[in-house]
Amino acid sequence: MDQELQQAVTFFKREPAYKKLFEQFKKKYESLGRIGGTIPVRLFSEAELEVIGAFFGITGPKLHAKGSISMATFEKQLAGTRFADVGLKPLLDTFFGETIVSNKQHKEEKDAALRRYVVQLQKAHTGLMFWFDHLLANPADSRWIWTLMDKDPDYFARMTPKLHDAYRHLPELPERLPMFSQRVTGDPHAFDLHTDLGKLWLHVLAVGSHQTVPSSTEAINELLQHYHIYRDDLLNYVTCAGLLAETDTGVHPVWEAAANANTVQIVPIRELIRLTAVYTAYGSDVWIVENSGVCATLLDHKPDAPIVCTNGQFTLAALVLLDKLAESGATMYYAGDLDPEGLGMAQRLVDRYPEGRVMLWHMDTESYIASNPVKKLPDERLDKLARINHPELVDVAAAMRLKGKAGYQEALVDRMVEDMTFGK
Repeated sequence: MDQELQQAVTFFKREPAYKKLFEQFKKKYESLGRIGGTIPVRLFSEAELEVIGAFFGITGPKLHAKGSISMATFEKQLAGTRFADVGLKPLLDTFFGETIVSNKQHKEEKDAALRRYVVQLQKAHTGLMFWFDHLLANPADSRWIWTLMDKDPDYFARMTPKLHDAYRHLPELPERLPMFSQRVTGDPHAFDLHTDLGKLWLHVLAVGSHQTVPSSTEAINELLQHYHIYRDDLLNYVTCAGLLAETDTGVHPVWEAAANANTVQIVPIRELIRLTAVYTAYGSDVWIVENSGVCATLLDHKPDAPIVCTNGQFTLAALVLLDKLAESGATMYYAGDLDPEGLGMAQRLVDRYPEGRVMLWHMDTESYIASNPVKKLPDERLDKLARINHPELVDVAAAMRLKGKAGYQEALVDRMVEDMTFGK
């Protein structure tokens, strides 16, 4: 059998036409995982079809007229030659000097080898046992990690010890991300979040805290904060006035002086994390606005008002401050721009504080109309309205989708001043 197989290989290697045909047979077998399918004759020259046609006992033009060459028919024709005991699959294997497997089988074998590799890493890094278990379950959030491992296993293996050491040495007290990176790896930029290692680190932290892997800046900052890690504790800030704060030693003197003098504070998260409580200097209502110009105008009319300005999208500092206000029992009145992003921020805030701590302030349909919307919204921004599902926001979202324009809170300042002056 082996001799006959070798003779067959020698015979077919004499003609380049057969090599070209067998290359197509190999691709077809890899695709189907069996002897089957056909090869279009248009892939071959007239001279090549003459050679292949002779194997079938027909002329090249007749073979061309058939339109294709069947693998099964070729194997059947092979059985009628002096190589009757040679199957097409063993012939192809020997011809190419390899055991040809289907793409599906190749992938399964490759995946199995990669899983064995992950199990080996898991045994060597027991502190990340939970994370490797998550990877082996192959959820959607880990697919990019498998791709990374598959592309360069050695590169991934070099990062794993750093992840392991970092998780074993999480800070007990607040620590900046660059300082944490320096302490654990000797490189302050090791866990920069745009790098592969930084992305893997976020994934480890999310899995370790049973959270969804974050994608927004806000969510990333909150995840890091959960582990006492901060990306930037000076430039991450919030603007506020009319509030008092406490530390372990009592009322914070700076906050007390600012409240007494009606002074606006720009408070970085560095200072917020040291506080044990934040509450209104008087009353229990806090006015929260998105726009700094609106905030300044409201303070012109009501300089002692307890107020918070988020300066656009919520920073981690803003959320930390609002968390502390919610803990104090304050009622927070939130007003944002009447555009898709503003409604999205409002929904995130009411979802974050579901026990009625947040009241939407001029975020209804009447206020949207009163803002005299004039700025046309492109479709990609209007599409964001599909995510608005809070009962207090769906009507204004529908009106905005219908009108296709954005309104802004600057147009409602007079109404807002009236609310703050006379209460709700």
